[in-house]
Amino acid sequence: MINWSVKKLGIIIIIFSLISCVFFSDYAKLERRAREAYSRADYDTAVYMLAQSLQIKQDYEKSQILMKDAFSMAMQIHRNQIAELEQSNSIFKYDELTRQYQSLLNLNDAIKVMPPIHHTKTHVLLSLPITNYTKELKATKKLAAESHYHAGELLAESTDLEKQKSAAKEFKRALRFIPDYKDASMRYETTRQAGIKRIAVFPFEDLSGKKKKYGAVEELVLDQMISSVMNDPSATEFMELISRDQLARVLEEQKLGLTGLLDEETTMEVGAILGVHEIITGKITQVIYTPVQTVHREYKQHNKVVIKTEKYKDKEGKTKTRKVYGEVDAHVKHFSRSTKAVIKGSYSIVDVRTAKVIESESFEGKANYSAEWVTFRGDERALNRNTKKLARRGESLAPVAEEMVSRASADLANSLSATLKIYAR
Repeated sequence: MINWSVKKLGIIIIIFSLISCVFFSDYAKLERRAREAYSRADYDTAVYMLAQSLQIKQDYEKSQILMKDAFSMAMQIHRNQIAELEQSNSIFKYDELTRQYQSLLNLNDAIKVMPPIHHTKTHVLLSLPITNYTKELKATKKLAAESHYHAGELLAESTDLEKQKSAAKEFKRALRFIPDYKDASMRYETTRQAGIKRIAVFPFEDLSGKKKKYGAVEELVLDQMISSVMNDPSATEFMELISRDQLARVLEEQKLGLTGLLDEETTMEVGAILGVHEIITGKITQVIYTPVQTVHREYKQHNKVVIKTEKYKDKEGKTKTRKVYGEVDAHVKHFSRSTKAVIKGSYSIVDVRTAKVIESESFEGKANYSAEWVTFRGDERALNRNTKKLARRGESLAPVAEEMVSRASADLANSLSATLKIYAR
């Protein structure tokens, strides 16, 4: 009975030790991470880590000691930066001042949610001075909003498209600080509309010489590119693409070709008719498809496994059973199958007012396919883990040529749309 009680007590001690280790690893890890942050002068992170550590274990002395220093240093750094910014002549200094006051507010909030913490030995309350920066933050947000609003007003006085676009961005920045600041919402929309760049994308030429062997590649690239751009609100904020139907209709009416390089006179004429600022033209110069290739290599795999069991007598004459090991093997045939497609070309962006090329770049879209599998003869137990996985996978059929070219078209369209989105912003 006494032995059982001792055993129970031992089990309880072990359980509590394990629980303590789990919690220790949490709050101690946080303290160590806080110390690392402190050593690289990232005092804000140190404070947040220590706050979490002390919420788990209030009397963890290492976190208590470090917290006092980290919080003091974090507050002092932000106050120093605020003092420097207040002396600055920068027009948009209130943006950074807002960030500084927000950081101070966040630090104090992290301290406020901590439970009262007393030192383990002295039982003295860990006292951290808490300051409310709500008023300062509100004031700097207003000043930040006003600085961007005023910048927007000045830019909006110009009729230049880029200036209107910049004005819209300033009104939008003002709204980030105060969502309903003055009439910034209305002025943003007005200047945004005035700053929209209208672009006509002409059908790309297919100069690959494939004679539509893989379908209308140039149309596929163009449609996917336009769709990607039009479905991205951030890309269409200051850009409008003329639909292919609208473009085709106008070109048909004016008896102009749907493809081909435009001369200066035609470019300016089309631009005036469509009311666009720029025209994008392009050409597909190469469509390369590599036929499916399947190769294989053969090898053997061996493994030592239990092949049977046998009875035997030990030294005491007792009958026992033991495993008998033997080597098994398998003949493996390892297959690899691959194919790829590449599409190359170039595009140009033309200013319709001057008929000058603003930007001209080459492009490339790729699609790669590869697959592996194995077949084998012999004992499956001889196979290693990876070979078994490949054996279960089985043979994989490669996409047909048209599918590979389509994938390369999609890759190309994504690349072009990404470039156009950056250009539009």
